[in-house]
Amino acid sequence: GIMNTTENIFTNIDFLETESAVSLNATGTRLAKAGEMLEAENNFLKAIDLNPDYSQSYHNLGILQATQQRTQEAIVNLEKLIELEPNIAEHYCNLGLVYYLEGTFHESELFFSKALEIDSDHPDSQFNLGKLLFNLERIDEAIPFIESFLNMKVSNTEAMFILGMCFQKKNNKGNAQIYFEKTLDLDPGHLEARNMLRELNGSDT
Repeated sequence: GIMNTTENIFTNIDFLETESAVSLNATGTRLAKAGEMLEAENNFLKAIDLNPDYSQSYHNLGILQATQQRTQEAIVNLEKLIELEPNIAEHYCNLGLVYYLEGTFHESELFFSKALEIDSDHPDSQFNLGKLLFNLERIDEAIPFIESFLNMKVSNTEAMFILGMCFQKKNNKGNAQIYFEKTLDLDPGHLEARNMLRELNGSDT
């Protein structure tokens, strides 16, 4: 019976550690939402100290650093996250976004693509890769990703507007007009779409 008791003590210790990493992350997230960034970060760091294998801490810390434009630090934490959980598309997508923020487009594209290898229907990766390719003027490559994203998220006005811009750059005025109008149907206050339509219709006369 004694052996069993010892084993139980150890499982409980393990459980307590994970439990406090969990609660530190919960507190950290609450603080971050309240704008208490430094306190939030301290909670995430404490959680990592306590349990270096609890992946959520690296996610929270990385995202927090990314929102503060501390891209190099964010990249380190998100890479650690991928090491711990290599098969989750969202992790690669987040890393792709941080590289995107940093202006390192080659890496950004690699990580969005990697996310889509893991989950070909990962909406955020489709959208962000499409947006990246659009910004790199690789319009023909961008269109299928944006279209695929819109099949899943039918009312995303940003994606609709970008798709309209893609068609405009290809000089496909008919499709451009359709997507700018769809954008305005969903968001009548979308000034850019309104201006693009004005421009399209102005150029017809």
